[in-house]
Amino acid sequence: MIRLIQHTDAERIWSLVELNRKYLRKWLPWLDGNISINDTRKFITDSLTGYEQKTSMVHVIIDNQVCGICGFNSFNPSINAGFIGCWISEEYQGKGLVTEACRALEDIGFGPLGLNKIEIHVADGNIPSRKVAERLGYVETGSILDAEWLYDHYVDHVIYCKRNPANNKLHRTPANSAGATR
Repeated sequence: MIRLIQHTDAERIWSLVELNRKYLRKWLPWLDGNISINDTRKFITDSLTGYEQKTSMVHVIIDNQVCGICGFNSFNPSINAGFIGCWISEEYQGKGLVTEACRALEDIGFGPLGLNKIEIHVADGNIPSRKVAERLGYVETGSILDAEWLYDHYVDHVIYCKRNPANNKLHRTPANSAGATR
């Protein structure tokens, strides 16, 4: 289950970050910038501002209590796309919660938001996250070399994409590759 992040989530999220700092550090670049509960509170405020401005949409993952974060980290209005990101506490990994959360985000993205496509960018070596994208039917469409700096090294990202099923009937052909659809 997911719901929009709230200010009242600050203590639980901060606790999860602290308990999972070493585990999360393997794939998330922001941990050194999150050193107090005030940093978590600022993240929540920024997330809610992003929601109001329609530039992002951050949710918490819940399994009786908050156990992670998922959301649309950003949107690209020019191509009507959303970009999913997530993390979960190590003790909750492997229970299908991230898959369920991403499926819920997809329902929001392709439903009320009317997105044309959703992308998930995953560090090449992050096998659990890659499996989530593949399990949900996302197609590997490319990669970005040195996409992210993780403390002491670069990581490449694999790009997974899924088009809105309602738009799959619309496609480009060589004759109309300028963007027209049939």
